[in-house]
Amino acid sequence: MEEKEVQTLSKREQKKHINRQNIINAAIQLFSSKPFSEVSMRAIAKDANVSPGLIYQYFDDQQHLFMTAFQIESTKLLNALRQTIETQDQQLAVLANKYVDYMYRHDNLYQMMTYFMLENDQHGSVSAGLRDITDDLFSIFREALSKHLPEKELKSAVQLFFASLNGILITYKNLPGRSQEATWQHMEHLVEVLIATIKRTYPK
Repeated sequence: MEEKEVQTLSKREQKKHINRQNIINAAIQLFSSKPFSEVSMRAIAKDANVSPGLIYQYFDDQQHLFMTAFQIESTKLLNALRQTIETQDQQLAVLANKYVDYMYRHDNLYQMMTYFMLENDQHGSVSAGLRDITDDLFSIFREALSKHLPEKELKSAVQLFFASLNGILITYKNLPGRSQEATWQHMEHLVEVLIATIKRTYPK
């Protein structure tokens, strides 16, 4: 909700909006610092400076809160990628670098996704919601890859593309011994190698 919209609300509604936003902000910070299963509603309430019971006036449970927080963060990524497609004529390298750069610089989203995807347990509606977001990412990648690959190969190529980009991030994002600039340059080089490999593997 925009600031001007908040200002038009009654004081009671403004308080409710502020409480909800504080809860979401606290959830983002905690879910990006610990695995999903280790974040309690009580801890979120403490960081948001609200009572645990108040959270349930806004969110059904931990899964609902996680998905709300995750969707807010991932929507920013999706919008950035869509804008890249529109302004860069779907250049695959630009799109790939945008994804890696965004995840590299936006640690909350990166950590939330990494913690959740590395957990063994499945979390019902959260897993389903994560699949929906992944499907949106796959759609964007598919659109860019379709300019370079035959239709029959797109499904496996998109999966390889997504998994490889995340592998680059997980492996090198926090690798010690390199400056931030050197790390980014190395990841950018690996993206180039990835794209060249995909094009060779799936000739059009």
